[in-house]
Amino acid sequence: MSNIARRSEEFHLNRDWMVLIIAGALVAAVKLGVSVPWQQALPAGLANGGQFQLQIALAGLLVGTLVGLTGMGSGALMAPVLIFVLHVRPSLAVGSDLVYASITKAFGAFQHYKHGTVDLTLTRWLATGSVPGALLGAQSITWFRGRYGESVEGLILTVLGGAFVLVSISILIKSLLPKRDAAEQFAADFSSRRKASTVVLGFVVGLLVGITSVGSGSLLMTVLILFYSISTNRLVGTDIFHAVLLTTAAGASHFLAGNVDVVLVSNLLIGSVPGIVIGSKLSASAPERLLRTVLAVVLLLTGLKMLLS
Repeated sequence: MSNIARRSEEFHLNRDWMVLIIAGALVAAVKLGVSVPWQQALPAGLANGGQFQLQIALAGLLVGTLVGLTGMGSGALMAPVLIFVLHVRPSLAVGSDLVYASITKAFGAFQHYKHGTVDLTLTRWLATGSVPGALLGAQSITWFRGRYGESVEGLILTVLGGAFVLVSISILIKSLLPKRDAAEQFAADFSSRRKASTVVLGFVVGLLVGITSVGSGSLLMTVLILFYSISTNRLVGTDIFHAVLLTTAAGASHFLAGNVDVVLVSNLLIGSVPGIVIGSKLSASAPERLLRTVLAVVLLLTGLKMLLS
């Protein structure tokens, strides 16, 4: 019996190392995709038309796999990859990331709604503040560009840095908080004060998401855990369902402002959809806490780099 237990433990340890090796290999593949002229190996119609770019699909695969492994929001992971690995300008990265996030989160939101794990009252009051906040955040980029020109890209980078620092701290806090089992149906006695505070919270998060595309997942989830007494599965469902409304509104505003690259989004989805499936299948044996901690530290350092630059 002890031999079986030992072999099982060794198997899981090996799987943990496999997960880390796969994540490292994906990072290397994305970097390789940037440096190697993949387009020369593609048919002329695709290479020149920009319909398929392997390095972008690999970036989507990387982010999708990490999202499936850790459950972290794609916004916090995708924006750094777009900006620092694929060298997409910040405003275009933000807009494209929002459209990408709204599409990927829609499938999960539908499943949570179907299974009744969405608190519609909480979602409604959050969206009352977050959707206008997101629209204002997205429009502020257009306003700043009209006033300050391309220097707005540096401003976005600075705000992104602050958002990454906040998200990294929220991820570390979330990992220390206990999970909840029983749901408390507080929606029936949703007081006027709670409604007002929820709208304000939604507006602040929406404004941040509209400017940076970051915060609709990890940051909001941590705040919900701290201030709302409902079960973990309903928190997750509410967070994802609300994030679809938020990212769709912000993404549409960025699209109308010309801050969305449809080809970029399409290529990211080509890689990220199978990546999420792969990551989800590996998540049962993956060192989730370790991966989340490592990613939180990476986001923290990335955010500090943006702020200091």
